[in-house]
Amino acid sequence: MKKAIKYTPPASLKPVRHPPKQRMTMQFKLAMMFFIVMFISASISVSVLLLIFSPVMKENATTQMASFADSAKELQNQKEHYSYERIISLLNNSSYDVTKLEIDDKDLQAHKEEIDRSGYYISTEGIVPRAEMITVIDDVYVRVSTFNSENVFWIVNLVTIVAFMSSIMLGTIITTFVGRTMLQPIHDLSMATSEVARGNFSVRVRENGSDEYGTLQRNFNKMAQELSGIETLRGDFISNVSHEFKTPLASIQGFAKLLQNPTLSMEDRDEYTQIIIDETSRLSKLSSNILNLTRLENQTTIGKKKRFRIDEQIRKIILMLEPEWSKKDIDMDIDLEDIIYVGNEDLMGQIWQNIVNNAIKFTPQGGQIKVNLFRGEMGIVIKVWDNGPQIPAEKKDKIFEKFYQGDRSRATEGNGLGLALVKRIVDLADGKITVDNPFEGGVVFVVELPYQIEDMM
Repeated sequence: MKKAIKYTPPASLKPVRHPPKQRMTMQFKLAMMFFIVMFISASISVSVLLLIFSPVMKENATTQMASFADSAKELQNQKEHYSYERIISLLNNSSYDVTKLEIDDKDLQAHKEEIDRSGYYISTEGIVPRAEMITVIDDVYVRVSTFNSENVFWIVNLVTIVAFMSSIMLGTIITTFVGRTMLQPIHDLSMATSEVARGNFSVRVRENGSDEYGTLQRNFNKMAQELSGIETLRGDFISNVSHEFKTPLASIQGFAKLLQNPTLSMEDRDEYTQIIIDETSRLSKLSSNILNLTRLENQTTIGKKKRFRIDEQIRKIILMLEPEWSKKDIDMDIDLEDIIYVGNEDLMGQIWQNIVNNAIKFTPQGGQIKVNLFRGEMGIVIKVWDNGPQIPAEKKDKIFEKFYQGDRSRATEGNGLGLALVKRIVDLADGKITVDNPFEGGVVFVVELPYQIEDMM
């Protein structure tokens, strides 16, 4: 038996796992932005100030040097002879740095004639001027500088630079902590968004104030609430569709099995066959309604419009349903004004067919249905009243929901999509539909359609 050999690829062929790149946080970016902005703005400000005051500082430094030289010359001209050391001790202070020069010093040799003529040579260099003077004191050539380590001017400049850098660093640190507080709502929103992406629609963020953050937080909470509702509706829709398909399919399957019985009488066979046909028709109607409702929910306009007689359309639909209401011996009271309407004729027809058919189903044997069409103050009004059982108040707002079936419709065929279709079509037509339990009894559906300019032409 051969021993399995494990192949180990050479190190050069092994995939190299690079550590994940660390992304800069908004807090760090905000701090760096503050640092860069402050540094650039402060640098520009200081540079401009130095350029403006540099001539003044140079003139001031030159005046100080000249005053030092004049004072030294005046002490040399006194009756009492002052030595070099004595003059230096009298004139020098922490503002000056005095050093002796050798006769072969290159700066001394370059300006010796001017020194011998005027008694000194003064030079100032740099934006922050460094003033130096070469003069002669008691036959000794010296260099006098105003920019030594103990000079007040140097100390002031050093303190200014240190304060400048310290303020930038301190501001950066403060910005880091303040930015953390300012960006905390965005961080919370980012975490909540991640939860929503995972399917957790119950997550909410704390709403703070009425500023931009507060508006963003409120809009996020509304979005999460809407998504939660959509997810619930999706689950209910799938559950209801499954239930609605399962019931007729189970009925078809059961009666199809019964038809396989060879001893079945012709009467029972005809009954079972008719049930299968009815259930198949119910499935077909359910599928058609689902497709129509899905299509309408994705529409934003009513679609192609044309002029048609809305009273004639309602009258034709009532005649088409004549077998249904005649079978129950229903008294149809029809009162329709002659009205021309501009809209989608096919969709409008679905409204009247569903509402009238709904009234027929719930009207008792020998009952009555009234259909009225007239011009109202704000638009066209259609009322369909039946003397069937009234709808409980708590259920009136739900009957237009998909697959909703109240107690009064459980005893009859239906899938709860007809009125949902009606509501969607009316909404697309910018109209309004309501249901009410009138004082005289029964239920009345009221459809209000706004006047179109074309209707009045």
